[in-house]
Amino acid sequence: MSDEAATAVQEVPTGAHPSVQLGELREIAEIRARNVGNKSRWYRWFFRIFRFEEAIILGLLATFVTAYLLVTGAPSTKSLERAFTYNFHGHGTFWMFILWCVVGTGFLLLVATLPMAGKGKARKLMHGVWGEASGAVPRLKATTLWGLGGLRAYVPFLACMGVYEMNKRLIPAIRGDTLYDQPMANFEYALFGDLSSAIVNKWMHAEWITSLIGLVGLTQLDIHEAAYISYVYAAPALAMALWFLGRRTQFNRFMGALVITGALAYIGYVLVPVVGPKYVFEGRWLEASQGALSFMDDIKDRNRDCFPSLHTAWTTLFLIAAYKGVRPLFWVYLPVAIAVYIATLYGGYHYIPDIIAGHMVAIFSWWAAKPLREWWDRRAGKIDEKLLDPAV
Repeated sequence: MSDEAATAVQEVPTGAHPSVQLGELREIAEIRARNVGNKSRWYRWFFRIFRFEEAIILGLLATFVTAYLLVTGAPSTKSLERAFTYNFHGHGTFWMFILWCVVGTGFLLLVATLPMAGKGKARKLMHGVWGEASGAVPRLKATTLWGLGGLRAYVPFLACMGVYEMNKRLIPAIRGDTLYDQPMANFEYALFGDLSSAIVNKWMHAEWITSLIGLVGLTQLDIHEAAYISYVYAAPALAMALWFLGRRTQFNRFMGALVITGALAYIGYVLVPVVGPKYVFEGRWLEASQGALSFMDDIKDRNRDCFPSLHTAWTTLFLIAAYKGVRPLFWVYLPVAIAVYIATLYGGYHYIPDIIAGHMVAIFSWWAAKPLREWWDRRAGKIDEKLLDPAV
């Protein structure tokens, strides 16, 4: 231990509340001493440059890219071009998808900020952006920093998309034709006597449900597919709302949990490749998306991305974080979330084990995000002295 660190341990904090015991004071002193000793650690720069969630997802992306290159070699220019144009499908599919995401994100942001517009709270709406800054120049600076921080907050989302796209190529390259759909189906037949997705499909076509939906001129598939794609923009919308409202603690925990969930799911796709009952038992799902949602059939394809269900995991995580951070979003999105859970089975995209695993991953990630971020911040030398002050 350095002389500086030893001195920090010897110096017991003074001015503490009488209820604070000597052992607690010494523990506080030791925490401070560790932080003094860590200042010279060579790795601290890494923890300061990268955020917790960035390191996880970018590290996973680098690992998957390296594994893919080791197995297949460097991709050709033509293959890279095909990989890029694939997402556009040549007939507006990509842009239709983006349109739905923009509209959905805008709506959720409106819901998140609308309560601040009434009851005398309108003047506080920009507090998350400006903080205590007053005057045009300080507020412009605060807005610029806020905007740059918000753009950086999107790095994990973009990296998640990169890992997902890489998985489409990595899994066939390293797992070949291996699929675990049959064991999943056997489990469901043993438990329910049929595929869970087929059972839910029958339930949802009850006469009263069909009649009710028909009153608004929609089909079952329209509603479920619209809900199914919402998980793509719901998570970024919640992150944007938390960032805009200045709720940094909730934002940090949500982003950390989101990335942990995604990372575990992407690893699960590699370890347990499953394409879903819709693509294994094709004769049982003859219904195709129509109209505005026809792009769903182009996007989904036969990707091995079922176990665990990331739709389920991110939806559950959204509900947990929204309930704690932006309560109006929780109540508005709850019916959509229920529709997402139903859609995972109704559309033939998942088996019951996928859904169970998705919920478990979400709950674990939310629990793990807080201590892991605290560990990361300690390595970065970031420590909230208020947490160490026994008088607080």
